Amino acid sequence: MQALTNEWKGAIMDRRSVLLALAGVVSAAPMASAQPLLPASPDQFRLSELMGGEFAILTSRLALERSRNPNVRNFAQLEINEQTAIAAALGATPGTVQPRPDQLAIVQQLQGIGPGRQFDRAYVEGQLAGHEELLALNTAYAQGGSDQSGRAVATVAVPSIQTHLSILSNLRRNGLA
Repeated sequence: MQALTNEWKGAIMDRRSVLLALAGVVSAAPMASAQPLLPASPDQFRLSELMGGEFAILTSRLALERSRNPNVRNFAQLEINEQTAIAAALGATPGTVQPRPDQLAIVQQLQGIGPGRQFDRAYVEGQLAGHEELLALNTAYAQGGSDQSGRAVATVAVPSIQTHLSILSNLRRNGLA
């Protein structure tokens, strides 16, 4: 009975530390309202897309370094590959655009979390927030963007982002976040 009580106390303390870490990540997470739903120009869409992609790449590289969970690592590699392809479709290469300041703050917070479950949870939460924002951006541009090639990129990106959100939600449900 005492061992069970100590185990629960440890679990509660672990959960509290994770929740505190996530509170910092989620409070700094990009909000869909941080930018207009439909960018005014093709250049603004491209820049927003590349900034979100760079955020995803930077955080996913950290996940490859720090996560021990094969599902998180697989998602991180998938995200890097996909964002590299999207950047190429937009005529750019990763690293040519910096994420927004709020996104960089999340990257810095993740850098401060050591390897393990706490990192995995924070990474998944950050990816969920980023993907929600990218879904809103791409859905709006696919439906009403002024540039045909940008609309094509957005149209292809929407189902992929929806799939990523499903994967991330499953990771969260399975105890990572």
